[in-house]
Amino acid sequence: MTPPVGGVDPRQGAFTLGIVDASGVELTHETCDDTAADCGAAIGLLDAHGVELVGVEGSAKWGAHVAIALAAARFDAREVPPSRSAALRRSRRLEGTDAVDAVASARALLAEPALGPVQALEVYDPLVAETEAALGHRRALAAARTLGLHHVAGQISELPTEIRDQLTTVGKIEARLRRLEHLDPAECSTPAGRHRLTQLQAFVEQDRQARREIRRPERLIDELLDCHRTALRDEHGIGPISAATLLCEAGDPARLDRETRARPLARHRRRRLVLRRPQRPARQAPARLRRQPTRQLGAAHRVGHPGPQPARRRRPAPPEKPAKTRPAAKPDEPTNATSPTASSDACGETNNTA
Repeated sequence: MTPPVGGVDPRQGAFTLGIVDASGVELTHETCDDTAADCGAAIGLLDAHGVELVGVEGSAKWGAHVAIALAAARFDAREVPPSRSAALRRSRRLEGTDAVDAVASARALLAEPALGPVQALEVYDPLVAETEAALGHRRALAAARTLGLHHVAGQISELPTEIRDQLTTVGKIEARLRRLEHLDPAECSTPAGRHRLTQLQAFVEQDRQARREIRRPERLIDELLDCHRTALRDEHGIGPISAATLLCEAGDPARLDRETRARPLARHRRRRLVLRRPQRPARQAPARLRRQPTRQLGAAHRVGHPGPQPARRRRPAPPEKPAKTRPAAKPDEPTNATSPTASSDACGETNNTA
């Protein structure tokens, strides 16, 4: 007999646990806070019902802590896509509450037990999880430095003309910022210009310190990739940052057993993952050649020019339709439209005859 199946619907700071039997009938549900004590209580509830298979929705985001606790307790935790649970909920015409979504996750896992494992990196490999943490730290430092450089670009454009003439108008902001370090603020003609130049010269050392801070997580990422023994950096054009990003985005390779599961990683669902060399579009022949037979088209391509073209045959004009004439009135029938002159003439002829 199939044991009961559990489902977890997480949200920020809490999660809801639902349990169904082998027929999909709800046994119980409970809402818990995302704390260590409540996670232990939820694990005790699963043990009391004899649950072995648990589906977690959003195990890489809000459900990461629950997924880690379930994996540590030796449960078979699986990732339930939100579309599966939402489809089951809509089929029963139920409202989108936390309890209904938790039970729907359990029913989705019961219908398809071959779903992939949870996507929390701590469950798959703690080394990859540490790589993701270092990558996020480096990304935050780089974003802060980029924001500061954008501010520098605006301040440089507001410097006096005699200072801007000594700088290059093209190139990266870092190069122009290094050039400001060797200028004298006394050369500025306005007090505002001297203040901006002094501020930018102080920012040069801050930018150097920011670059040193960014290199620290980069070195850590390189060391973690060495410990992971990945071969991604051996490919042309892939450095430590790209290799770490690919490693963290892919997660557990066991869940990418089919192309349909790996397609969302390509960020474009309509394109295949197989990389092919783009083919150049065929050159279209001119309109006057497309109307000619294929033999003449091939001969023109061999020669290199279309050559003399026969005169186009004009379409014969349609025959002119004869003009419609009104039939003459019969002598016995009176005319519908009789002119006053004709009426007077007819009266005169009658009087003369009489």
